[in-house]
Formats: sequence, structure tokens, C-alpha cells
Amino acid sequence: MKTLTNEKGFTLVELAIVMAIIGLLIGGILKGQELMENARVASTVTQVKAIEASVTTFRDTFNGIPGDLARADQRLPGCPGAANSCLSAGAAAVGNGTVGTPNEVVLDQGVNATTPLPGTLADETTLFWTHLLLADLLGGLTNAAIQDGTFAGWGDTHPAAKIGGGFVVAHSGGASSGLVTAIPGRGGPDGDGLDNVPVGTVLVLRSALGGTLNTTAGVQAVSPLRAAQIDRRIDDGKSASGTVQAYGVATSCFVQAVDGGGAPIAGVYDFNETLKSKDCGLVIQIQG
Repeated sequence: MKTLTNEKGFTLVELAIVMAIIGLLIGGILKGQELMENARVASTVTQVKAIEASVTTFRDTFNGIPGDLARADQRLPGCPGAANSCLSAGAAAVGNGTVGTPNEVVLDQGVNATTPLPGTLADETTLFWTHLLLADLLGGLTNAAIQDGTFAGWGDTHPAAKIGGGFVVAHSGGASSGLVTAIPGRGGPDGDGLDNVPVGTVLVLRSALGGTLNTTAGVQAVSPLRAAQIDRRIDDGKSASGTVQAYGVATSCFVQAVDGGGAPIAGVYDFNETLKSKDCGLVIQIQG
């Protein structure tokens, strides 16, 4: 004789509750990820402000710019003047108020086995960080640049950015047409030249430490959304004006702004914040 058993499945109400719980969990995860990204943006902005404050303090203390400081071996503790020197090789250009080669925003910062310290005037852009470290004004770095002279890396010779990638330093004269090498993507979708760039000592947020900047999609420091968030926290949120400006993929980082009627606003550009691809980097003025 067969025994009948009552097998019960989930009711529609139970399935609905399970689906609701799963939805809440997924929503919580996504919200948590967004909160983490926002925290990284805030931390990156804090880093920029800290570097800017460190440079100001250095100038007030030593009456010179880090990396460009004359007689640094006599004024900074632990600063050698011989092999793997923390003195610039620029000779007459040392103490001229410019870090590295004038108007060279896209300078390759790589210090490696073929271009060790001391080498050329471009060394000032690496020594900038060493001088801040030796002056006890900036942490998160080592003095590997002057210990070895053939090494450069995020978190060692150059600061890693909380958002990803890291920071290098350079000089800008304020016009892209006058730069030694053009900033990638600055031509703009309409080819207007986007000639206005931040003036003076600038930080460049980039993904890789070696090699020149480029317009390759997906391999830059940040997405257009994160670039816009950083820009808004420091400056005007526009990608081609003010003290924070973009480089990278033109269609991601330089979308021409329009007015309420949809007409283009000449010379004003936004970030395409709908894109998640890492297509943008930033040039940030820290000293005018």
C-alpha cells in the first residue's frame, strides 16, 4: 500500500519575500560600492589639499619650491649632493621657480636604469617629492629616488592617489599651444583648441607613472563621473576651465555644454558622467 506524502513548495508570498530580500541585498551592495567610491573621491581631494599645503609651507620655510630648491644638500637633512643626488641637474635653472622643464605638463616622470638621478632638469619633478619628504612635510613616500637613483613607483617615489593611479608634478605656462607636448584630448570635439590650461605648478593625476600621457580609452586614471566629482569639490566642475582640468578621451572628457534651449555654449565643456570607462585624467593647479 502506497503512503501519500504532502509535498509543499514555496507560496507566491514566500517567493515575493525572498525576491524582496535579494533585491535589498543587491541594492545594499551597490549602494555600499557607491559610498566607497565617493569616499575615495573625498580622500583624493584631501590628498590634493595636503600636497598644496605642504608646498606652501615649504616655500614659507625655505623660500623656494621643492625640487627646485637651490643648495638643497645644505638645507635639507639627508639630502646628498653627490651620486644619486637630491640636487637638480639643471644647473642654472635651479631656483628659477619652475619645477622641471617649463611648460611640460605631460612630462614622462620615469626614473629608471637608463635615466637615473642625477640626470637632467626633468629630475626636479621627482625631486619635488623627495624634498617634501626630507622636509618632513609629506608622508606615504620613501627616499628610494636618492637611495637608488634608478627607480620610480607609486607609493615610493611618487604618491599613489586614493582613487587609483597617482600624482606627478609639472609646470604649465597657461596655454596648451605653448606646451612642449600637447595635452591629450585638448583639441576638443569641435576642434576649438581648448587653449586655456591651469597656470604654474600643477599636479597631474594619471594611471601609469612611466610614458607620456595618451588618449587611450579605459586606461586613464578615472572615469568621467569621478573626474567630475573631483573637479566639483575643488573647482567649477567644468573639464576645460578653472584650476582643475581634464585630459584623455575627448568624447568622454570634453562634452560641449549647452544652454536651456540646447544651444552650445562656446568654450564650456562638461564630463560625460554616464560613462564608467576610465577615460580621463586631471591637471590640477596647486601653485600659481
